[in-house]
Amino acid sequence: MKAKEILEWLIALDIVKPDLSDCVLSSNTGYAVSNGAKNITDEPEKLPFFLNVNGLEVVTDKTVFDTGEHGMESCVCPNCNKDISQEEWLFIDEWCNQDNDNSICPLCNISFNIHDLKIEPKWGFSDLGFTFWNWPKIKIEFLQEFARKLNCDVNVVYQHL
Repeated sequence: MKAKEILEWLIALDIVKPDLSDCVLSSNTGYAVSNGAKNITDEPEKLPFFLNVNGLEVVTDKTVFDTGEHGMESCVCPNCNKDISQEEWLFIDEWCNQDNDNSICPLCNISFNIHDLKIEPKWGFSDLGFTFWNWPKIKIEFLQEFARKLNCDVNVVYQHL
């Protein structure tokens, strides 16, 4: 299971603590920030060691990783190239409620893969996600290694509550 493999890697690098704790802002528990996290950001002084909400949350359910208060400026259908961000977002509900990554554009009514949408700012759609609560931006080199370990592309979604 990829979630366990990534978590073990992050613990081995001392990026997060090995024990679950109440360090994330959800009903789940997470893994608190640890000293090795200073190596994966250009702003180690901004790591949230002093905050209660400072950890890694591992999500293994089908989830829409949105930007919170940052919203969605545009969402362009890969088929008709029209912005559907102001339409009803039933296409997101469709994705959440089925076993594949397809949905239907509300304007052209043609099926598309949810990952082919061009959304600004970036959103993510997956059954595997890693939320680093209150962390500063992570170095691109680390994100590239993260993607290699996952063996897939990684969308970095910046959420603001």
